[in-house]
Amino acid sequence: MGDKAGINRSLNNVRTELEYLRDSGVLAPPQFQSIMAQLPQSGGVPSQYTDPRYAQGSNNIDPSAIAQASQDPNHPAHPKHPNHGQWAKNLGSRLGNAVVFGAGATAGGDLVNSVFH
Repeated sequence: MGDKAGINRSLNNVRTELEYLRDSGVLAPPQFQSIMAQLPQSGGVPSQYTDPRYAQGSNNIDPSAIAQASQDPNHPAHPKHPNHGQWAKNLGSRLGNAVVFGAGATAGGDLVNSVFH
């Protein structure tokens, strides 16, 4: 763990900047409270905040459910199901779109960074 005094100074600076943004009307009070809840406490004590998107059980993809569905002959994930090809094609398409988006975002980020450096 880093220098506790340095960490506290940094956290105090962040809090001061956030309070300024709140007082300026840039941050709404609920936004301010949400951000402050995510910051570690003084002394380097980690925050107990958990982003609801990553909280236990709120994951959009449940690998065990997919594995279980692939064992059910009535589910399109099962290789012998008549619509399995369509299901696999849709899954591949979604993953392919994610790869293309990620590659485009990376290339765009590299381009922007090269302009500024």
